Amino acid sequence: MQEPPEPARSAPGAGHRFAALRLDRRVYLLGSAGLVRSVGRAATFVFLPLVFADLYHLSFLTIGALVAAIVPVSTLAFLGGGYLSDRYGRRRFAVYPSFASAAVLLLLWVYLDQGVPLVMGLWALNSLFNGLTRPAQSAMIGDVTRPDLAVTAFAVQRVFTNTGFAISPAVGGLLADVAGLPTLFLFAAVTSAIEGTILLLLLRETFSGARSASGSPLGNITAPFRDRAFVGLLGALIGLAILMNQFGTPLALFLGSVRSVSFSEFGLIYSLNGVLVVLLQLPIGRLVERHREYLAWMAAGTVSYGTAFLLFDLAHAFPLYLLSMAVLTVGEDIVSPTEQSLVARFAGVERRGAYFGAFNAATNASRVVAPVVGTLLLGIVPGGPMLLWGGMFLLALLVGAAFLRLRRNARKRVSEGTSGRELVVPSDVLLSGREL
Repeated sequence: MQEPPEPARSAPGAGHRFAALRLDRRVYLLGSAGLVRSVGRAATFVFLPLVFADLYHLSFLTIGALVAAIVPVSTLAFLGGGYLSDRYGRRRFAVYPSFASAAVLLLLWVYLDQGVPLVMGLWALNSLFNGLTRPAQSAMIGDVTRPDLAVTAFAVQRVFTNTGFAISPAVGGLLADVAGLPTLFLFAAVTSAIEGTILLLLLRETFSGARSASGSPLGNITAPFRDRAFVGLLGALIGLAILMNQFGTPLALFLGSVRSVSFSEFGLIYSLNGVLVVLLQLPIGRLVERHREYLAWMAAGTVSYGTAFLLFDLAHAFPLYLLSMAVLTVGEDIVSPTEQSLVARFAGVERRGAYFGAFNAATNASRVVAPVVGTLLLGIVPGGPMLLWGGMFLLALLVGAAFLRLRRNARKRVSEGTSGRELVVPSDVLLSGREL
Protein backbone atom coordinates (compact mmCIF):
# COMPACT_ATOMS: atom_id res chain seq x y z
CA MET A 1 0.00 0.00 0.00
CA GLN A 2 1.31 3.41 -0.96
CA GLU A 3 2.35 5.61 1.91
CA PRO A 4 0.83 9.09 1.48
CA PRO A 5 3.20 12.07 1.36
CA GLU A 6 3.57 14.03 4.54
CA PRO A 7 1.49 17.21 4.19
CA ALA A 8 3.22 20.59 4.15
CA ARG A 9 1.43 22.06 7.15
CA SER A 10 1.38 25.82 7.45
CA ALA A 11 1.56 26.39 11.19
CA PRO A 12 4.76 28.33 11.84
CA GLY A 13 5.13 26.87 15.29
CA ALA A 14 4.89 23.23 14.25
CA GLY A 15 7.41 21.10 16.09
CA HIS A 16 9.28 19.90 13.00
CA ARG A 17 9.69 23.37 11.53
CA PHE A 18 11.96 26.34 12.07
CA ALA A 19 9.53 29.11 12.97
CA ALA A 20 11.59 31.98 11.54
CA LEU A 21 11.01 31.01 7.91
CA ARG A 22 8.26 28.40 8.46
CA LEU A 23 10.18 25.78 6.49
CA ASP A 24 10.46 22.06 7.05
CA ARG A 25 13.73 20.96 8.63
CA ARG A 26 14.50 18.80 5.62
CA VAL A 27 14.98 21.98 3.58
CA TYR A 28 17.81 22.94 5.93
CA LEU A 29 19.20 19.41 6.01
CA LEU A 30 19.36 19.18 2.22
CA GLY A 31 20.91 22.64 2.14
CA SER A 32 23.53 21.69 4.73
CA ALA A 33 24.46 18.56 2.81
CA GLY A 34 24.66 20.65 -0.35
CA LEU A 35 27.06 23.03 1.41
CA VAL A 36 29.41 20.15 2.22
CA ARG A 37 29.16 18.82 -1.33
CA SER A 38 29.74 22.23 -2.88
CA VAL A 39 32.83 22.96 -0.77
CA GLY A 40 34.56 20.14 -2.61
CA ARG A 41 32.86 19.68 -5.97
CA ALA A 42 32.45 23.30 -7.08
CA ALA A 43 36.19 23.69 -7.60
CA THR A 44 36.31 20.61 -9.84
CA PHE A 45 33.62 22.10 -12.07
CA VAL A 46 35.34 25.49 -12.23
CA PHE A 47 38.88 24.18 -12.77
CA LEU A 48 38.13 21.25 -15.13
CA PRO A 49 38.49 23.44 -18.28
CA LEU A 50 41.87 24.56 -16.98
CA VAL A 51 42.87 20.91 -16.49
CA PHE A 52 42.30 20.35 -20.21
CA ALA A 53 44.01 23.62 -21.16
CA ASP A 54 47.04 23.43 -18.84
CA LEU A 55 47.57 19.68 -18.44
CA TYR A 56 46.58 18.46 -21.90
CA HIS A 57 47.10 21.69 -23.91
CA LEU A 58 43.81 21.35 -25.78
CA SER A 59 42.28 24.13 -27.89
CA PHE A 60 39.34 26.14 -26.59
CA LEU A 61 37.01 24.57 -29.16
CA THR A 62 38.08 21.05 -28.20
CA ILE A 63 37.49 21.80 -24.52
CA GLY A 64 34.02 23.12 -25.29
CA ALA A 65 33.24 20.01 -27.36
CA LEU A 66 34.40 17.72 -24.53
CA VAL A 67 32.18 19.49 -22.02
CA ALA A 68 29.24 19.26 -24.46
CA ALA A 69 29.87 15.53 -25.03
CA ILE A 70 28.86 14.77 -21.43
CA VAL A 71 25.46 16.44 -21.82
CA PRO A 72 23.53 13.41 -23.18
CA VAL A 73 24.60 11.38 -20.15
CA SER A 74 23.44 13.94 -17.61
CA THR A 75 20.27 14.73 -19.58
CA LEU A 76 19.15 11.09 -19.57
CA ALA A 77 20.13 10.81 -15.90
CA PHE A 78 17.92 13.78 -14.99
CA LEU A 79 14.93 12.28 -16.81
CA GLY A 80 15.48 8.86 -15.29
CA GLY A 81 16.21 10.19 -11.82
CA GLY A 82 13.04 12.27 -11.76
CA TYR A 83 10.85 9.35 -12.87
CA LEU A 84 12.49 6.88 -10.48
CA SER A 85 12.04 9.22 -7.51
CA ASP A 86 8.33 9.50 -8.32
CA ARG A 87 7.92 5.73 -8.62
CA TYR A 88 10.19 4.35 -5.90
CA GLY A 89 10.55 7.24 -3.46
CA ARG A 90 12.83 10.24 -3.16
CA ARG A 91 15.22 9.32 -0.35
CA ARG A 92 17.27 6.56 -1.95
CA PHE A 93 18.03 8.73 -4.99
CA ALA A 94 18.75 11.77 -2.83
CA VAL A 95 21.28 9.84 -0.71
CA TYR A 96 23.16 6.98 -2.35
CA PRO A 97 24.54 8.63 -5.54
CA SER A 98 26.78 10.78 -3.30
CA PHE A 99 28.81 7.71 -2.32
CA ALA A 100 29.16 6.65 -5.95
CA SER A 101 30.34 10.15 -6.88
CA ALA A 102 32.91 10.01 -4.08
CA ALA A 103 34.39 6.83 -5.56
CA VAL A 104 34.52 8.33 -9.07
CA LEU A 105 36.19 11.53 -7.85
CA LEU A 106 38.77 9.46 -6.01
CA LEU A 107 39.58 7.69 -9.29
CA LEU A 108 39.91 11.06 -11.03
CA TRP A 109 42.46 12.11 -8.41
CA VAL A 110 44.52 9.00 -9.18
CA TYR A 111 44.15 8.98 -12.98
CA LEU A 112 43.77 12.67 -13.93
CA ASP A 113 46.99 12.61 -15.98
CA GLN A 114 46.35 9.25 -17.66
CA GLY A 115 44.65 10.55 -20.80
CA VAL A 116 41.60 12.50 -21.92
CA PRO A 117 39.42 9.41 -22.68
CA LEU A 118 39.79 8.08 -19.14
CA VAL A 119 39.16 11.49 -17.58
CA MET A 120 36.06 12.01 -19.73
CA GLY A 121 34.73 8.54 -18.93
CA LEU A 122 35.04 9.14 -15.20
CA TRP A 123 33.54 12.61 -15.50
CA ALA A 124 30.59 11.10 -17.40
CA LEU A 125 30.00 8.71 -14.49
CA ASN A 126 30.11 11.63 -12.06
CA SER A 127 27.53 13.46 -14.21
CA LEU A 128 25.33 10.35 -14.23
CA PHE A 129 25.21 10.12 -10.44
CA ASN A 130 24.66 13.87 -10.09
CA GLY A 131 21.77 13.64 -12.55
CA LEU A 132 20.10 10.88 -10.59
CA THR A 133 20.11 12.82 -7.33
CA ARG A 134 19.23 16.41 -8.28
CA PRO A 135 15.56 15.92 -9.28
CA ALA A 136 14.94 13.86 -6.14
CA GLN A 137 16.40 16.50 -3.82
CA SER A 138 14.53 19.35 -5.53
CA ALA A 139 11.28 17.38 -5.44
CA MET A 140 11.74 16.74 -1.71
CA ILE A 141 11.88 20.47 -1.08
CA GLY A 142 8.72 20.93 -3.15
CA ASP A 143 7.01 18.09 -1.27
CA VAL A 144 7.36 19.74 2.13
CA THR A 145 6.96 23.43 1.20
CA ARG A 146 3.83 25.55 0.77
CA PRO A 147 3.52 27.23 -2.66
CA ASP A 148 3.78 30.73 -1.17
CA LEU A 149 7.09 29.82 0.49
CA ALA A 150 8.66 27.91 -2.42
CA VAL A 151 10.96 30.75 -3.55
CA THR A 152 12.20 31.15 0.02
CA ALA A 153 12.78 27.40 0.41
CA PHE A 154 14.87 27.16 -2.75
CA ALA A 155 16.64 30.39 -1.79
CA VAL A 156 17.60 28.83 1.55
CA GLN A 157 18.99 25.82 -0.28
CA ARG A 158 21.04 28.11 -2.52
CA VAL A 159 22.43 30.03 0.44
CA PHE A 160 23.80 26.80 1.88
CA THR A 161 25.24 25.48 -1.39
CA ASN A 162 26.71 28.84 -2.34
CA THR A 163 28.35 29.15 1.05
CA GLY A 164 30.24 26.11 -0.13
CA PHE A 165 30.82 27.70 -3.52
CA ALA A 166 32.21 30.79 -1.82
CA ILE A 167 34.80 28.60 -0.14
CA SER A 168 35.52 26.07 -2.87
CA PRO A 169 37.18 28.07 -5.70
CA ALA A 170 39.43 29.93 -3.26
CA VAL A 171 40.46 26.67 -1.59
CA GLY A 172 40.76 25.09 -5.03
CA GLY A 173 43.04 27.85 -6.27
CA LEU A 174 45.24 27.44 -3.21
CA LEU A 175 45.35 23.64 -3.58
CA ALA A 176 46.12 23.96 -7.30
CA ASP A 177 48.97 26.38 -6.63
CA VAL A 178 50.46 24.37 -3.75
CA ALA A 179 49.72 20.69 -4.52
CA GLY A 180 48.57 20.60 -8.15
CA LEU A 181 45.21 20.32 -9.90
CA PRO A 182 44.61 16.59 -9.14
CA THR A 183 44.33 17.38 -5.41
CA LEU A 184 41.02 19.14 -6.09
CA PHE A 185 39.40 15.80 -6.93
CA LEU A 186 40.65 14.11 -3.76
CA PHE A 187 39.14 16.96 -1.72
CA ALA A 188 35.85 16.63 -3.64
CA ALA A 189 35.75 12.87 -3.00
CA VAL A 190 36.03 13.41 0.75
CA THR A 191 33.28 16.05 0.88
CA SER A 192 30.96 13.91 -1.28
CA ALA A 193 31.34 10.99 1.13
CA ILE A 194 30.56 13.30 4.06
CA GLU A 195 27.47 14.61 2.26
CA GLY A 196 26.16 11.09 1.69
CA THR A 197 26.76 10.15 5.31
CA ILE A 198 24.83 13.17 6.60
CA LEU A 199 21.84 12.38 4.41
CA LEU A 200 21.95 8.65 5.13
CA LEU A 201 21.79 9.25 8.88
CA LEU A 202 19.36 12.18 9.07
CA LEU A 203 17.15 12.50 5.98
CA ARG A 204 13.59 11.19 6.23
CA GLU A 205 11.42 10.31 3.23
CA THR A 206 8.97 12.90 1.85
CA PHE A 207 7.22 10.73 -0.75
CA SER A 208 7.54 6.94 -0.79
CA GLY A 209 6.63 6.55 -4.44
CA ALA A 210 3.62 5.72 -6.56
CA ARG A 211 4.42 2.17 -7.64
CA SER A 212 0.84 1.62 -8.73
CA ALA A 213 0.78 4.70 -10.97
CA SER A 214 -0.86 4.12 -14.36
CA GLY A 215 0.92 4.52 -17.67
CA SER A 216 4.21 3.30 -19.07
CA PRO A 217 7.55 4.52 -17.70
CA LEU A 218 8.21 6.38 -20.94
CA GLY A 219 4.78 8.00 -20.79
CA ASN A 220 5.38 9.22 -17.24
CA ILE A 221 8.85 10.51 -18.10
CA THR A 222 7.56 12.47 -21.11
CA ALA A 223 4.33 13.72 -19.49
CA PRO A 224 5.78 17.18 -18.65
CA PHE A 225 6.69 17.67 -22.33
CA ARG A 226 3.01 17.21 -23.25
CA ASP A 227 1.98 20.00 -20.87
CA ARG A 228 1.93 22.96 -23.28
CA ALA A 229 2.03 25.65 -20.64
CA PHE A 230 5.02 24.00 -19.03
CA VAL A 231 6.74 23.56 -22.41
CA GLY A 232 6.38 27.30 -23.02
CA LEU A 233 8.11 27.95 -19.72
CA LEU A 234 10.81 25.41 -20.59
CA GLY A 235 11.55 27.23 -23.85
CA ALA A 236 12.37 30.45 -22.00
CA LEU A 237 14.32 28.56 -19.34
CA ILE A 238 16.46 26.88 -22.03
CA GLY A 239 17.36 30.32 -23.42
CA LEU A 240 18.24 31.45 -19.91
CA ALA A 241 20.32 28.29 -19.39
CA ILE A 242 22.39 29.02 -22.50
CA LEU A 243 23.12 32.41 -20.99
CA MET A 244 23.85 31.06 -17.50
CA ASN A 245 26.14 28.33 -18.82
CA GLN A 246 28.59 30.95 -20.07
CA PHE A 247 29.46 31.29 -16.38
CA GLY A 248 31.27 27.97 -16.57
CA THR A 249 33.70 26.96 -19.33
CA PRO A 250 33.63 30.14 -21.51
CA LEU A 251 34.02 32.61 -18.64
CA ALA A 252 36.65 30.43 -16.94
CA LEU A 253 38.72 30.27 -20.14
CA PHE A 254 38.18 33.97 -20.82
CA LEU A 255 39.54 34.93 -17.40
CA GLY A 256 42.21 32.25 -17.08
CA SER A 257 43.54 32.05 -20.65
CA VAL A 258 42.46 35.17 -22.58
CA ARG A 259 43.00 37.67 -19.77
CA SER A 260 45.66 35.55 -17.95
CA VAL A 261 44.19 36.03 -14.47
CA SER A 262 46.26 34.16 -11.86
CA PHE A 263 44.84 31.03 -10.19
CA SER A 264 44.48 32.90 -6.90
CA GLU A 265 42.61 35.89 -8.38
CA PHE A 266 40.58 33.51 -10.54
CA GLY A 267 39.44 31.64 -7.45
CA LEU A 268 38.59 34.86 -5.61
CA ILE A 269 36.47 36.17 -8.51
CA TYR A 270 34.39 33.00 -8.50
CA SER A 271 34.30 32.92 -4.71
CA LEU A 272 32.72 36.38 -4.68
CA ASN A 273 29.76 34.82 -6.44
CA GLY A 274 29.24 32.44 -3.53
CA VAL A 275 29.78 35.14 -0.91
CA LEU A 276 27.18 37.42 -2.47
CA VAL A 277 24.68 34.59 -2.79
CA VAL A 278 25.03 33.97 0.93
CA LEU A 279 24.55 37.68 1.72
CA LEU A 280 21.85 38.58 -0.81
CA GLN A 281 19.92 35.43 -1.73
CA LEU A 282 17.40 35.43 1.12
CA PRO A 283 16.60 39.17 0.97
CA ILE A 284 16.17 38.97 -2.81
CA GLY A 285 14.12 35.78 -2.52
CA ARG A 286 11.77 37.33 0.01
CA LEU A 287 11.43 40.43 -2.18
CA VAL A 288 10.44 38.26 -5.16
CA GLU A 289 7.99 36.32 -3.00
CA ARG A 290 6.47 39.49 -1.55
CA HIS A 291 5.52 40.90 -4.96
CA ARG A 292 4.85 37.52 -6.62
CA GLU A 293 5.38 38.78 -10.18
CA TYR A 294 7.59 35.79 -10.76
CA LEU A 295 7.96 36.00 -14.53
CA ALA A 296 8.65 39.75 -14.45
CA TRP A 297 11.40 39.06 -11.94
CA MET A 298 12.75 36.34 -14.23
CA ALA A 299 12.99 38.92 -17.03
CA ALA A 300 14.85 41.37 -14.80
CA GLY A 301 17.31 38.74 -13.60
CA THR A 302 17.98 37.59 -17.15
CA VAL A 303 18.88 41.11 -18.30
CA SER A 304 21.18 41.45 -15.28
CA TYR A 305 23.07 38.37 -16.50
CA GLY A 306 23.53 39.85 -19.97
CA THR A 307 24.72 43.17 -18.56
CA ALA A 308 27.30 41.41 -16.38
CA PHE A 309 28.84 39.64 -19.36
CA LEU A 310 29.26 42.96 -21.18
CA LEU A 311 30.99 44.34 -18.08
CA PHE A 312 33.40 41.37 -18.02
CA ASP A 313 34.49 42.21 -21.56
CA LEU A 314 35.00 45.89 -20.70
CA ALA A 315 36.92 45.11 -17.49
CA HIS A 316 40.71 44.80 -17.56
CA ALA A 317 41.54 44.89 -13.85
CA PHE A 318 40.81 42.66 -10.87
CA PRO A 319 38.43 45.10 -9.08
CA LEU A 320 36.35 45.49 -12.26
CA TYR A 321 36.12 41.72 -12.66
CA LEU A 322 34.77 41.62 -9.10
CA LEU A 323 32.18 44.28 -9.99
CA SER A 324 31.11 42.29 -13.05
CA MET A 325 30.70 39.15 -10.94
CA ALA A 326 28.60 41.11 -8.45
CA VAL A 327 26.15 42.20 -11.17
CA LEU A 328 25.96 38.64 -12.47
CA THR A 329 25.27 37.31 -8.98
CA VAL A 330 22.31 39.65 -8.47
CA GLY A 331 20.76 38.23 -11.63
CA GLU A 332 21.51 34.69 -10.46
CA ASP A 333 19.94 35.37 -7.05
CA ILE A 334 16.75 36.46 -8.79
CA VAL A 335 16.35 33.69 -11.35
CA SER A 336 17.74 30.55 -9.70
CA PRO A 337 15.27 30.00 -6.82
CA THR A 338 12.42 31.54 -8.81
CA GLU A 339 12.74 29.13 -11.72
CA GLN A 340 12.71 26.15 -9.34
CA SER A 341 9.66 27.58 -7.61
CA LEU A 342 7.91 27.87 -10.99
CA VAL A 343 8.64 24.22 -11.77
CA ALA A 344 7.27 23.15 -8.38
CA ARG A 345 4.11 25.20 -9.06
CA PHE A 346 3.48 23.38 -12.32
CA ALA A 347 3.73 19.87 -10.81
CA GLY A 348 1.64 17.74 -8.48
CA VAL A 349 3.31 15.57 -5.89
CA GLU A 350 3.08 12.32 -7.90
CA ARG A 351 4.84 13.87 -10.89
CA ARG A 352 7.04 16.45 -9.20
CA GLY A 353 10.16 14.38 -9.76
CA ALA A 354 9.32 14.02 -13.46
CA TYR A 355 8.77 17.78 -13.82
CA PHE A 356 12.06 18.58 -12.12
CA GLY A 357 13.72 15.90 -14.24
CA ALA A 358 12.30 17.51 -17.40
CA PHE A 359 13.44 20.95 -16.22
CA ASN A 360 16.95 19.72 -15.38
CA ALA A 361 17.22 17.72 -18.60
CA ALA A 362 16.00 20.51 -20.88
CA THR A 363 18.17 23.21 -19.37
CA ASN A 364 21.11 20.84 -19.13
CA ALA A 365 20.76 20.11 -22.86
CA SER A 366 21.66 23.74 -23.51
CA ARG A 367 25.20 22.77 -22.48
CA VAL A 368 25.57 21.16 -25.91
CA VAL A 369 25.30 24.65 -27.41
CA ALA A 370 26.58 27.01 -24.72
CA PRO A 371 30.20 25.87 -24.22
CA VAL A 372 30.76 25.15 -27.91
CA VAL A 373 29.50 28.58 -29.00
CA GLY A 374 31.36 30.33 -26.19
CA THR A 375 34.68 28.60 -26.74
CA LEU A 376 34.40 28.87 -30.54
CA LEU A 377 33.90 32.64 -30.38
CA LEU A 378 36.69 33.04 -27.85
CA GLY A 379 39.18 31.26 -30.06
CA ILE A 380 38.47 32.23 -33.68
CA VAL A 381 39.30 35.95 -33.95
CA PRO A 382 40.83 38.75 -31.84
CA GLY A 383 37.37 40.25 -31.42
CA GLY A 384 35.87 36.96 -30.30
CA PRO A 385 35.26 37.97 -26.68
CA MET A 386 33.25 41.00 -27.77
CA LEU A 387 31.20 38.84 -30.15
CA LEU A 388 30.55 36.36 -27.35
CA TRP A 389 29.62 38.75 -24.57
CA GLY A 390 27.75 41.17 -26.86
CA GLY A 391 25.81 38.23 -28.27
CA MET A 392 24.94 37.06 -24.77
CA PHE A 393 23.59 40.51 -23.93
CA LEU A 394 21.30 40.39 -26.98
CA LEU A 395 20.18 36.89 -26.01
CA ALA A 396 19.39 38.17 -22.51
CA LEU A 397 17.08 40.83 -23.99
CA LEU A 398 15.27 38.23 -26.11
CA VAL A 399 14.81 35.79 -23.23
CA GLY A 400 13.66 38.59 -20.93
CA ALA A 401 11.00 39.51 -23.49
CA ALA A 402 9.91 35.85 -23.64
CA PHE A 403 9.37 35.78 -19.87
CA LEU A 404 7.23 38.91 -20.11
CA ARG A 405 5.13 37.26 -22.82
CA LEU A 406 4.69 34.17 -20.65
CA ARG A 407 3.59 36.47 -17.84
CA ARG A 408 0.45 37.21 -19.86
CA ASN A 409 -0.16 33.70 -21.16
CA ALA A 410 0.42 31.63 -18.03
CA ARG A 411 -0.68 34.01 -15.27
CA LYS A 412 -3.29 31.66 -13.77
CA ARG A 413 -0.98 28.64 -13.71
CA VAL A 414 1.83 30.64 -12.11
CA SER A 415 -0.27 32.52 -9.57
CA GLU A 416 -2.25 29.52 -8.31
CA GLY A 417 0.33 26.77 -8.60
CA THR A 418 -0.21 23.12 -7.72
CA SER A 419 2.70 22.59 -5.32
CA GLY A 420 1.78 20.90 -2.06
CA ARG A 421 -1.49 19.50 -3.43
CA GLU A 422 -2.10 16.10 -4.98
CA LEU A 423 -2.47 16.36 -8.74
CA VAL A 424 -2.75 13.70 -11.38
CA VAL A 425 -2.89 15.46 -14.74
CA PRO A 426 -5.62 14.03 -16.96
CA SER A 427 -4.49 12.95 -20.41
CA ASP A 428 -6.87 15.33 -22.19
CA VAL A 429 -5.36 18.28 -20.32
CA LEU A 430 -1.86 17.14 -21.19
CA LEU A 431 -2.76 16.91 -24.85
CA SER A 432 -4.76 20.13 -25.10
CA GLY A 433 -2.54 22.31 -22.94
CA ARG A 434 -5.45 23.80 -21.01
CA GLU A 435 -4.63 25.55 -17.78
CA LEU A 436 -5.25 23.53 -14.66
